[in-house]
Amino acid sequence: MNSVNMIGRITADPEVKYTSEGQAVATFSLAIDRPISQEKKNELESEGKQTADFPRVVVWGKRAETVGKYMKKGNPIGVSGSVRTGSYTKDDGSKVYTTEILASGVKFITYPTKTTEGVEPNMNAEIENVPF
Repeated sequence: MNSVNMIGRITADPEVKYTSEGQAVATFSLAIDRPISQEKKNELESEGKQTADFPRVVVWGKRAETVGKYMKKGNPIGVSGSVRTGSYTKDDGSKVYTTEILASGVKFITYPTKTTEGVEPNMNAEIENVPF
């Protein structure tokens, strides 16, 4: 079974691009705190060690457009999907391994009250009823 469910905060505004066929793809990273006590978190941070994970998320289609339109850096978001791994060779010949989450669903944890056009979005309809 390859299934992931996570909640985190977006680390930078999602980047939306389009394929040559016009398919939208959004990418962003999430900051997900590790489940540790505040005391342990303070200790690790004082040692310069990481207390959160930052998985890269890829969203396709209408969901990608919706995420790009409404989600910004710092917004909490829930993501469900699967883990994908891959690799590529850099120009210097070294191999780079990649891991990302391919989202099959997203859920906004908090919603913006107005878009830039001043219209209140119906967020649940856009996210939950979009064909993937």
